[in-house]
Amino acid sequence: MSQKKETCQVCDKKTESLKNCKSCGRDYCPKCQSPSTNQNFCKDCVSMEGVISKG
Repeated sequence: MSQKKETCQVCDKKTESLKNCKSCGRDYCPKCQSPSTNQNFCKDCVSMEGVISKG
């Protein structure tokens, strides 16, 4: 059974699994998840100031 690969909306590479960014709504691959958080934010959003609320 073959799985359909989807395209990451951050890096445009094909991947088997995507997560959805809670900030911008784009689907991203594991490589594009921010390493500084365990939450569902892409690395582009985390690199921008003020995206993740501290609380």
